[in-house]
Amino acid sequence: MIEGGRQQTIGETWRFTDHQYRRYTAIHVIGHAATGLATGNCPVDACELTITPGAATDAFTDISWVPGHTAQHTQLIFRHGGLLAQEQWMGEMRLWTPERSLAARSDARYDFAAMEQLAADESSVRKACDESRKLMLRYWRGSRRQRRSSATQATPPGRRSATC
Repeated sequence: MIEGGRQQTIGETWRFTDHQYRRYTAIHVIGHAATGLATGNCPVDACELTITPGAATDAFTDISWVPGHTAQHTQLIFRHGGLLAQEQWMGEMRLWTPERSLAARSDARYDFAAMEQLAADESSVRKACDESRKLMLRYWRGSRRQRRSSATQATPPGRRSATC
């Protein structure tokens, strides 16, 4: 969106505070890491969030696929984790709206592109999404304790899930 002659950031477009947007971005990275680790087939080498004032926020999860276990299913689970974690967090923080949910899916375009390259059939993608959701929710409580150390505590509302 262009406002006042300049391109708005995603955080501005969604009306997130800087803190909320940084948290939203970090949650995506945490979702990949948590689901990747939970499969037992892709150790996390690094999770990084780089914030440069006045520039784009950069985030990534660097993993190593365990030799012989780089199954398409494991890769699909890992790719779904980021979006599912963001949807869960937005629901808990009472930030979820249909528009933000659609925007989050658009934001996850690199993950969807990587999934397309795997050439998985729809049934396999759905099965991996369901498993990713289960794994992410299983480990959500532990990652929530870490997130609370620097965040205000929220009362979880009715949970919203991303549709894969």
